[in-house]
Amino acid sequence: MRRAPWTLLSLVLALGLGLSAGSADAQARRPAARRRAQPTEAVEGGGPAPTIEDLPTISARLRSANADEVREAITLLTIINDDDAIAPLSELLRSGQNDAITDAALEAMQRLAMPQSLEVLTEFTHHRRAGARRRAYAAIAAIRNDRRVPALLEQGLRDSDRSIREEAAESLGRIGARGSLEMLFRAFERGVLGAGEAIGRLGSDADVTRFNAFLGRMPISVMLGGYDQLLQRRDISDAVKVDIIGRLRDVSGRMVCQSLLTYRDTLPPLGRQSPNELRRALTQALDQIAWDGNTRCRSLDRPAAAAAAEGGAR
Repeated sequence: MRRAPWTLLSLVLALGLGLSAGSADAQARRPAARRRAQPTEAVEGGGPAPTIEDLPTISARLRSANADEVREAITLLTIINDDDAIAPLSELLRSGQNDAITDAALEAMQRLAMPQSLEVLTEFTHHRRAGARRRAYAAIAAIRNDRRVPALLEQGLRDSDRSIREEAAESLGRIGARGSLEMLFRAFERGVLGAGEAIGRLGSDADVTRFNAFLGRMPISVMLGGYDQLLQRRDISDAVKVDIIGRLRDVSGRMVCQSLLTYRDTLPPLGRQSPNELRRALTQALDQIAWDGNTRCRSLDRPAAAAAAEGGAR
């Protein structure tokens, strides 16, 4: 029986059903081994979604002179979601397309997130246009369980475009590339501000000392990006966290106050337990931080302010 053609409605619904969970959830479900498309049921309200059997027909449409047909074919390949979709997309990218088609193909590579795409993506990290390089690095960062990815992202730390350098640093932090810490510290030294948060995600107790050396040299908002990550981590010792809180107390200011209040609100309730050293250090810091003359941190503390108001009313 002949398959019904893909309609615009079926395409939109297939995208909604297949991609609504987002690229992060899709990556979490993907096995590291070679991936094959799964059987797809007919889409309600339209024709059936494309399957691996349709790959030759869809791939041929990538060579169409009609840009809309090419873009639709790119989207259909992401719905098929099979390793064999990488080869026709790679061929399309290497054929010298206009910016819109190139960007669409690179974004498709990001959604597919397959190791087989690394070769062509690496080529596009050297593209003349920053937008293409940025999409190539984003697609590389989306690939999980491949040892080549951190080294490729490290190259992005030296890209001529500032936004790409920042995104490369942030991506290294998100994927947990602890082996890239040295490169991130060097990038931070060169002014790649996104490396600060990445260091906070990846660094050990010993690395915090090196990070502290940037306090006063980097904007406090940037340092807080790293410190916020360190304070939230269970593998960072309380002693290191107490030291961080003390350093931030000495810096003082509204941003520090808001950061520490947010951190305090993430701590579990005390119950009947006595406050430990970390809580005592945090409480003392919140009591002492001030700015603009005598504006106190407690003025931003809604629970404390509400309790004070209630006590005054009595």
